[in-house]
Amino acid sequence: MPDVDVVIVNYKSASHTVKCVAALHAAARQDGVSVEVHVVNNGDARAEFETEVHHAGEAKVTTNSENLGFAAASNVGARAGTAPFILFLNPDALVHLGALQALTSFLSDTRNGQVGIVGPEVCNSNGATVPSCSRLPSRFDLITRSMGLHALLHKKASYPYAPLDDHAHSRAVGQVMGAALMIRRSLYEQLGGFDERFFLYYEDVDISARAKAVGAESYYLKDACVTHVGRISSSQDAGFSLALHVRSRLTYAGLHFGRLYQLFLLLVCTVIEFPARLLQAMLGKSAVGARGVLRAYKLLALNIFSDTALPKPRAQTQTQY
Repeated sequence: MPDVDVVIVNYKSASHTVKCVAALHAAARQDGVSVEVHVVNNGDARAEFETEVHHAGEAKVTTNSENLGFAAASNVGARAGTAPFILFLNPDALVHLGALQALTSFLSDTRNGQVGIVGPEVCNSNGATVPSCSRLPSRFDLITRSMGLHALLHKKASYPYAPLDDHAHSRAVGQVMGAALMIRRSLYEQLGGFDERFFLYYEDVDISARAKAVGAESYYLKDACVTHVGRISSSQDAGFSLALHVRSRLTYAGLHFGRLYQLFLLLVCTVIEFPARLLQAMLGKSAVGARGVLRAYKLLALNIFSDTALPKPRAQTQTQY
């Protein structure tokens, strides 16, 4: 049995997936950690994709007939393994030497038995640490994020990500970034895996919240590091990605804070967030252009009122807490 099952979901990011697999095997050999790599192909129809992955290193490749979304595809990969730990890794993430050993040793230490999820330090392509952990969002946090006030309150609120000063040392946190998230298989199975009602975004927040509800902590481990390029898949259609992000925020609100709060948050997103984002885009202060913002909220409206335009969330059969 391997020490770690590594699940990588590929969506139109083949070249990054190949580099990710190669770096992962190099780190595993150096660290003396045995890994079984599961690549779930969620949207690359090129015939040579699987061959390229195998050239990078040993891996089991599963090709879905359609794009299932990140949560569902991650569950496909995780179910194919048996290792005690599962590392969910974005295709544009490169594992540094020592990271696998640090992560597995930490979870194997009986003194850390209360920790169920651990995330490494995340660096950008320039080697600088980027925010990758935070506390779990409150009702107030989701409102301020929708109103655009989270940037003003960031240092005090530590949401959506904690300040960089808080990334200087290892510590217990509310959640870690899903770009590189290791979880005990026993906890993953207890929780029923990722909630497949999240097509993309917030599935990492949700699983951390559900882990906390059953007494398992999330932990940021400074001693392990990965490089994460970021926004490789989502940047290919910024408007579509923004629509999914807002929908997932609303889904999280409904699951964790109730239907009434979800409806209130939807009102805030419509009346305040939409015009604010559009104004930012028109002033050139947004990564998503004005056309992208208009497209995002059109897709969101169509999805809300006619259940079209966006991928339908898959049914969730896991037991809710």
